Amino acid sequence: MLLRQAQMNDLPQILKMVGDGRQFLAAQGIDQWQGVYPKTATLVADIQHQHTYVLVQANQILGAAAVVPGLDPTYQQIMTGQWLTDGSAYLAIHRVMVSTEHHGEGVAENLIRQILKEIEKSDHFASVRIDTHPQNKAMQHIIKKCGFTQIGTVNLTA
Repeated sequence: MLLRQAQMNDLPQILKMVGDGRQFLAAQGIDQWQGVYPKTATLVADIQHQHTYVLVQANQILGAAAVVPGLDPTYQQIMTGQWLTDGSAYLAIHRVMVSTEHHGEGVAENLIRQILKEIEKSDHFASVRIDTHPQNKAMQHIIKKCGFTQIGTVNLTA
């Protein structure tokens, strides 16, 4: 599996994964991604700003995620807990998605681990942040397997 930056011609496959993800989460009774988030415009901007990474095998996108630098408004106020770093130089991993055809194959974990390896090559960031819905136990498990520690709760309004 190869990790690379997404290109605009990857957008149709990414949009399909978003739609499939909505259905998958809804079937589990999780209201994550059940509104307009993530919007197509957000996904396009992520690609244009070179924030989206895709995990590819045999020219097929298995998964994708956005790796966004800068101060994330979502993380400005932590409701419970405390950030481990001061918040000045971090990356946020958002919009992790996996192709329905590859659920249960470890794609999300592989994707996050490869992204973390790429981040390690840079010395510009003090930390990496990631979040998920409180009911999304599968993603919480993957996040913990990738070495993250739950440190608090943020309020996601989108």
